[in-house]
Amino acid sequence: MERVPVVVAPDRPLPGPALSKPEPRIVHSIGADYGLFLYQSTGLPISAGGASLFYRARFRVGISLSAGLRFLHVDRLPSGFGIEGFVGLHLAPQIGVWRPLAGIEVGATSLISSSLNPDPYYSPEEYSSKQDSLGSGYAGFVIAPLRFGVRRITFQALGMQLATHLPQWGRALRLQVLVGQLEWSF
Repeated sequence: MERVPVVVAPDRPLPGPALSKPEPRIVHSIGADYGLFLYQSTGLPISAGGASLFYRARFRVGISLSAGLRFLHVDRLPSGFGIEGFVGLHLAPQIGVWRPLAGIEVGATSLISSSLNPDPYYSPEEYSSKQDSLGSGYAGFVIAPLRFGVRRITFQALGMQLATHLPQWGRALRLQVLVGQLEWSF
C-alpha cells in the first residue's frame, strides 16, 4: 500500500514571523506635553512653564519629523503668556516597547528680551544693557530616553532639551525639562 501525504490548510493563518504584519512606511501621531523651562544668561534668569501640541511622522528607518506649537506661561511677559512654533528631526528607534528619542529642534518664539518686564533687582539702565541675549529663534538638542509605547499610545515620563537663542549663539542657555508627554498614533 502506497502512502499519500495529506496536507490540510488551517482555518486561520499560523502565527509567526513569516506572516506578521509589516510596519507601515510612515506612522503618523499627534500629542501633547508639558515642560518646565529655565533660561539663564547675564541679567535674564527666567523660569517658565509650557504645554505643546504637536504632530510627528516616524519613518520605518527610525527617523522622525515633528512640528508643533508651544504655549508658555511666563510671569515676566506683560501678558503672562508666550507662544512658540517648532520643528524637529530625531532619531526614533523602536526596541520592543521602548521608544527613545534624540535629535534637534529649532523654532521661533515670542519670548524675546525686548518684550520682557525688567527683573525687580535691576535698574532700567542696567537691564537695557543686558536685553540682547534672547532672540526670536532658538536651536537645541532634545533627548527623551524614557518613552514607552503600547499599541497606539506612547507616553513619556521625562525628557530634556538644551538650547540657545539665536542669533547670539551661546549667550543664553535654555533648559527644558519635559515632565510628561502623551502621543496617539494613527
